[in-house]
Amino acid sequence: MRRAMVLLGGVALAVCAFVLLYRGPGQPFIRGYVSDVGATMLVYAFLGLLWRTTAARRTLATAAIAAAVELYQIVGMTPPGIGGVVVGAFPDPWDLVAYAIGVVVALAWERRLVGSGDQTG
Repeated sequence: MRRAMVLLGGVALAVCAFVLLYRGPGQPFIRGYVSDVGATMLVYAFLGLLWRTTAARRTLATAAIAAAVELYQIVGMTPPGIGGVVVGAFPDPWDLVAYAIGVVVALAWERRLVGSGDQTG
């Protein structure tokens, strides 16, 4: 399980690095939504490393954290500086779709690796 979450975190960080470095066509889409997918996968991986629980609870917790970020943006409490970059400044319903995709990818990753016998940790 631990190995699966470490690998998921690495993939999520690679996705986020790609987003930061990408300068091609569709950059606003990539920056706006693919980054949300990667960030959600990273949250799931962190929870997987820190919290011994079922995948369903981890999925719900990750979704709740993502929804809280969006709610934070709706009420206009965006922190200044790097906090605003991390949390974002503008609410967007499509962010929720990106978060859902990130959660589904992370859950599928866990099911695939842990289900295939990777019980390390």
